[in-house]
Amino acid sequence: MVKLLVFLPLLVAGCFKSSDSGSVETIEVRVVAKEVQIPKILMSDLENEITSDSKTIAPVYMFIPLQVQFSELNDGVLKSPVMRFNLPKGGGNIDLKDVVTGVGSFYLSFPADQFEGKAELIHLYYISNSPVKKIENENFGLGCGRMIDLKKSFGKLQKPDFLKLNTSEQRYLYVTSGRFVFVFKESSRIYMAQLTISDSRYLKELCLGADD
Repeated sequence: MVKLLVFLPLLVAGCFKSSDSGSVETIEVRVVAKEVQIPKILMSDLENEITSDSKTIAPVYMFIPLQVQFSELNDGVLKSPVMRFNLPKGGGNIDLKDVVTGVGSFYLSFPADQFEGKAELIHLYYISNSPVKKIENENFGLGCGRMIDLKKSFGKLQKPDFLKLNTSEQRYLYVTSGRFVFVFKESSRIYMAQLTISDSRYLKELCLGADD
């Protein structure tokens, strides 16, 4: 079970506000979780790491916005062919019920332009909220509460056609359900954003209490 440490109150203002920009549907997320939650074990390790690197200057933690993009490979898989979510400072939640509406394959990415000229990424954690699911002799999912650092895959995850997901037997659910935590560092400033992905249609398939 993953405990939580950092809480950041956020304003709640209205519902999703969508607009079309060319072939991309942009969703400005206005309704977000009332608090940004970072796992306690992650924060403890991060604080120890930063303190050992900078013993004289206390780190300053700041929250930043995050963009997430879904692009369909097969027509009709997603609510719109390309959907880009603009999350507020600190990040937020995405319910794939509002994204995945058909059958086939699609991609998840974090658009590269949002990171240009920004601080250096030092960690990209993924904390799974899915059990390991065996489908056709292949395992999907990391396991309840398991954490991995995806820093080495950061460049690939910015490409719109790298992380391919499929709806067959909800394969996408077991691969993406959980929390992504981005950690950037510039001098003594630590910039963070988190994304929690779930699908409210299949909560019984996910880990009970993994986010408590």
